[in-house]
Amino acid sequence: MAADAVGPPRSAIQRLVQRGEVCHRRPGAFPDYHYTLGVLAQVRLAQKRYDEAAALLRRRYEMASHAENLYALAEALQLAGRRAEAVQAFADFERRARLESSLADNANHELIAYYTDHAHKAAEALQIAHQELSRRHDVFTLDCYAWSLAAAGDYAGAERQIQKALAVGVRDPKILSHARAIEEGLSVSKAASR
Repeated sequence: MAADAVGPPRSAIQRLVQRGEVCHRRPGAFPDYHYTLGVLAQVRLAQKRYDEAAALLRRRYEMASHAENLYALAEALQLAGRRAEAVQAFADFERRARLESSLADNANHELIAYYTDHAHKAAEALQIAHQELSRRHDVFTLDCYAWSLAAAGDYAGAERQIQKALAVGVRDPKILSHARAIEEGLSVSKAASR
């Protein structure tokens, strides 16, 4: 399930580009700080400069070797058409994320995204989402749960969960993209059952 094809609203991309470019080029900024590298990589992804994004994310991962940073690198490698590297990075990510999935500090949101969007393992995504929902009820966890329900074909359940996330007024582009895809899936599901 890849809702990223829809992408964030144009104004969100423009704000991201502006923020990333200012953050990276501003005198006195921290050009090699791993958060700066992450923001600049998001800018490069929005600009469809995937090889540059992958290089930035590789530097970030070398500085902060967290599983979630490896996931971002794997996605950028895939977008850059570097399939073999992406497959290896995704495999390393999955192994690392599974090891920490029961800890409070984990990469479960990314693991759920990996299982739904790349590995197409809806049952695993749903299992991790249930586990994460037992400890967190924030909008990002609700989104992950909704997305895993949609991947499993439960669009009605996904709609209920994504509405909980949207009820607080969240405007995160990824959550909004998932909401649109879930709404479309629910509509198709209802039409097919008639």
